[in-house]
Amino acid sequence: MFNPAQLKGLADQWMQGLSEKGLPGQALSEEMKMMAKAHFQQWLVQANLVTREEFDVQAELLERTQDRLTNLEQQLADLQQELEK
Repeated sequence: MFNPAQLKGLADQWMQGLSEKGLPGQALSEEMKMMAKAHFQQWLVQANLVTREEFDVQAELLERTQDRLTNLEQQLADLQQELEK
């Protein structure tokens, strides 16, 4: 999950992009910016996103688990063949 500093950084980047695009002939008030930023941070938390680092760790764990399962399946097949002899 994202830690508070990461959430703040993402929200700041999002708000910067929003401010750069802006609305034609209008500027966002500070109150609107704060509300939008708070909603964005809340959405990030509710979206249950993970960082790339966490994703990579889980992908590696899954790969190791799949390898272990393949090895165990082969061992089981070998044992079954021995029993049939």
